[in-house]
Amino acid sequence: MIWFLEGNPSLGTNAQAILSQPMSELILPAIALAEAIWIVSRKKTSIPSAQVLLDVINRDPRITVYPLDQGILEIAFTL
Repeated sequence: MIWFLEGNPSLGTNAQAILSQPMSELILPAIALAEAIWIVSRKKTSIPSAQVLLDVINRDPRITVYPLDQGILEIAFTL
């Protein structure tokens, strides 16, 4: 997500294409969002602040932040 928001050329072409589609439905695990906030707060990205990151995530109707709880983990282990 950070690479996409930054326009980082390290993002793969398939990921770039999917993230750029206006009709894509994007599931962002809460743990990944927490990690992204940590990265931004440590100034390891060009995103200026955690609040800017959260604002972008909250404004994009394609993104759903999904919890990572025990039920989800149990489902993941069966895949």
